[in-house]
Formats: sequence, structure tokens, C-alpha cells
Amino acid sequence: MLYVKKLEDGKAAAQLAADRVLVGEDVLVRISRLGFSLTYLPMPAAQWRTFPPTERASVLIQMPGTVCFGTFLDDTLIGVAAVRSVSGGWSEILDIRVDAASRRIGAGKAMLGACQSWAEKKGTCGLKLITTDQNPGMCQFCEHVGFKLQGMDRMALAMTEGERHKPLSQRACELIFYKQSQKG
Repeated sequence: MLYVKKLEDGKAAAQLAADRVLVGEDVLVRISRLGFSLTYLPMPAAQWRTFPPTERASVLIQMPGTVCFGTFLDDTLIGVAAVRSVSGGWSEILDIRVDAASRRIGAGKAMLGACQSWAEKKGTCGLKLITTDQNPGMCQFCEHVGFKLQGMDRMALAMTEGERHKPLSQRACELIFYKQSQKG
């Protein structure tokens, strides 16, 4: 049985394992007067990419006001999400991960539902989630659960250790997704 519960100890989220996925598509961001849209282009050859837990999330999870939710399958923890209120009236998903063997059974969607309920109780406008264009699976998941791409930052990751040696056109950029609450 799949269920979500609030984790009293944020250390579980801080110790999330790196996520290694086989990526077969590139994300193409289009900008028009109507806003942003994403297109997924097949790659000539699939490649393995590793997404370690974000440094920012592991630090922020320890801060007061951050809440962690876990998804359990029977009694096994299969996913963790961390959320906190940020300035501007939004709640930000700091990190969300589901064990690769347990994907596509609704674990991520269930955790987002718990995060959204928490955000609505806090009176925020909705949820904000930042991912990269190097993670097409997460981009597709965001779109599937109702998030809208509302911004991007090409320079946020440009000078990180893993990106600064790549040509500028191949460096990862942050994609900023929002999902308004029913009140927002």
C-alpha cells in the first residue's frame, strides 16, 4: 500500500541517494510572447546522468520551517520531498526523489499533493520547483502534474565545477516551474 507521511527527522531527506538515470532526450526551451514551452528532442545516443541531491537542499532542509514528506510502499521508504515557504508568497520544493525501482506508481504525485496541502495551509500562492534542462524526466513530470514553466536562469549553474569547462551552449540551465494553489 502506498502512503505519504510527514517525516519528523529531516535527515532522511538530507541523505538522499544520487539519482542515476538513462536519458534519451534533450530539453529544448522555446520562448514566445505567450511564455515558455518545452520540446523533447531524441538524442543520437542515450547517456547516463547522475543527479546528486542538491547542496542547497541539504542545507535548507536543516533550517526551521522546512518540512519533509516521505512516500512509503508498505513500510519501505521509497521517496522523499522537502518543502519550505520562501519570500514572495510561494512554497518551494527543495528536492523530490523517488527510488528508480518504484517510479510510475504515483509516489511523486502523492508527495507533491502533501506538499501542496501543506502550502495551502500556510496560505502561500502555490509551489515553486527548480530543476535543470539536463533532467528531461523531471521536466516531463512537472508538466504532467500541472506545473508551468515560468522562467529560466542560464547562468545559475554556468560556473559550477561540472559545467564551467563545457561550451556555453551546452551548460545546464535552471528551469523554474510554478503551480498555483486553488486560491492563488
